[in-house]
Amino acid sequence: MALSSQLTDKPFAISFVLGELVAVRHSDGAVHVYNAKCAHRGCSLSGGWSQNNHLVCPYHGWQYDTNGVCTHIPALRQDESIPTRARVKSYICEEKYGYLWVWIPGQSASPTYEIDPIPELDFPKMTHLPTADLSYHFHSHFSRSIENGIDPTHAPFTHGKSIGKVDPTTDLTFPKYEMNNTERSLFAQMPIKVKKLNGIAKYLMRGDQDDVYKAYRYIYPNLLMSLVNFGRFTIISLQVHVPTGEKDTNMLCTNYRNFLRKSPILTPWFNKVTISTGENIALEDDRIIKDQEPAAITYQGSNEILVESDRILIEFRRLMRQHLG
Repeated sequence: MALSSQLTDKPFAISFVLGELVAVRHSDGAVHVYNAKCAHRGCSLSGGWSQNNHLVCPYHGWQYDTNGVCTHIPALRQDESIPTRARVKSYICEEKYGYLWVWIPGQSASPTYEIDPIPELDFPKMTHLPTADLSYHFHSHFSRSIENGIDPTHAPFTHGKSIGKVDPTTDLTFPKYEMNNTERSLFAQMPIKVKKLNGIAKYLMRGDQDDVYKAYRYIYPNLLMSLVNFGRFTIISLQVHVPTGEKDTNMLCTNYRNFLRKSPILTPWFNKVTISTGENIALEDDRIIKDQEPAAITYQGSNEILVESDRILIEFRRLMRQHLG
């Protein structure tokens, strides 16, 4: 997967645990995804370019059409033909929610389900701000970074510098919250315990006790939504966690909000604030989760002691067991 905002006519390398892909937006606006290694000498096609809706290898100029078939080899004589094996694998892909989604064939060569809907993105005035997109490399297994992203109780202790301090009078006991589960997703809404916000946020994000809340949505296998609501202001962060190794995960984040969407001065400024805050939050999380043991969750509990406030994590592990067996 990749952020749509990362994709241009310059091929973009996508790393994941099973290898490397390359994505390119051709002149017709469509994005195509290929195996990253040229069929000729195995160099990376991410160093190439798009030409007439073909992907061109930077080493010897071999050209591949949108199906991955080589259609031109500059060095061939007129009496030579292009070898039938001269092709790279192409992948089915789709752009949605600010991401490029790629189907990696397993038991099925083509997608067996639609990309799940995210109802919160249909809230009034909710707008994706591509210039607030960000990515972060976690030094942890993707199961740990996903759980961290939907963990409801760590913010008061981990994010005092990036988000804000905890009011000394805050009751940190966590009320029971309801879970809304489907075959492929989880949803929960809960209170916010961080009340002393930092920076401009403390002026913008005000609300009464009843309209200050957060919500999490997890969609199997690696998408999560984090929503924060302060009165009439709502911010949504979508995160996709792409495993690139046993203890390496790329987190791709798109950001949505219903305020400061079109101001020529304040919008770009708040986008920068969003990126800076997101990077600081990820750094604070990474310092913690990179040392968790075991490094990867077994989905059977990992010998950890979970309590009622961890209900969404318990349900996450149940859902993963259900799909992974």
